[in-house]
Amino acid sequence: MRAAVSLAGSQPKYEEFGDPVAGDGKVVVRMHAAALTRFDMAIASGRHYFKPPAGAFVVGREGVGRLASGQRVYVNAKATTGVFGTMAEQVLVDPALVLPVPDGIGDEYAAALGNAGLAAWLPLSWRARMRAGESVLILGATGVTGLLAVASAKLQGAGRVIAAGRDKAALARAVRLGADAVVELEDGADLVSAYRQAAGGDIDIVLDYLCGAPAEAALQVLGTGGRLVHIGTTVAQTMTFAGGWARKANFDIMGFAYYHAPIDLQAEAYAQLCRHTAAGRMEVDITTAPLADIGQVWAAQSASARRRFVLVP
Repeated sequence: MRAAVSLAGSQPKYEEFGDPVAGDGKVVVRMHAAALTRFDMAIASGRHYFKPPAGAFVVGREGVGRLASGQRVYVNAKATTGVFGTMAEQVLVDPALVLPVPDGIGDEYAAALGNAGLAAWLPLSWRARMRAGESVLILGATGVTGLLAVASAKLQGAGRVIAAGRDKAALARAVRLGADAVVELEDGADLVSAYRQAAGGDIDIVLDYLCGAPAEAALQVLGTGGRLVHIGTTVAQTMTFAGGWARKANFDIMGFAYYHAPIDLQAEAYAQLCRHTAAGRMEVDITTAPLADIGQVWAAQSASARRRFVLVP
C-alpha cells in the first residue's frame, strides 16, 4: 500500500509500505480521510509521551474509514497498532477503540472533528462535569479546538462563555459561535482584571489550551469549587500558583486527554459533534489534499493553528 512513512522522526514521505494483516483481535480499516494535527507531529518527532515505533512507521493517529463490513468508523488515538498509522490506504486497529460515524457528514469533516472536537466537548461534559448556567473561560479560543470549545460550551448549556486569544478576527468569530465576551491576550496586560471584567465576577470552569501566564491568571479568578481543565501547552510547558489561591477557592486542576474517557462517552460526544457540525451549529475549517502531498501539508500544518489539514489516500 501507499502511505506517509517516517523513519526515526524524519519528515514523512509518500512511499510503499507493507499491508497490515488482520489477526490477534485486530482488524483492518480501509482509510478514506486522515486529519493531520500537531499531536501527530509531536509523536512522530519523539516529543510526545506517546513514543513512535523504532524504525520505519506510518504516521497518523486519527481518521475515518470503513471496516470490512462496510461500517464507517472514526479511528481514535489509541486504536492504531504497531507501525501502522492512519495516513495510509489501510490501517490495523483495535476494533474496541473505533467510533461509529453518523450519517449526514462527509469523511473529511468527520476526520477533522475527532481529536479537535473531542478535546473541545469532553473537557466540559466529562472532565469538568459542567452544570447548566456555569461560566466558562476558554484560553486559546482562536484555534481549531478553541473555536469548537466555544460552540460546545454554549450547546451544553454554559451561562456565560469568555473567549481568550490573540487573533482579533478569530475572537470575532468566537462571538458569532456563542462567546458572550472576549479577552485579548496582549503582552503585559492585567489578565486577572480582564478575565473578571469579561465574566462579570468569578469563573466556574477554565479550559486551558495554553498553560503559562494566561492559565496562572485564570486560576486567580476561579470561584469556590472552580475547575481548570489543562489540555495544551501552546504558550508554555508549566504554570505556577500560590497555595493560598487553591485554598481560598478550593479549586481543582485537572489534566485532560480525550482517550482517557470511557469509549461510550467518546462515541456519544463524537456523534454530537458530527450532528451539530452538519447542522451548522459548529464549524471547523479544513483543507483537503492528496496523501501524496504529505510533505507540503506537513510544513503547512507547522505554520497554522486555525485550519485542519485532511489527507485523502
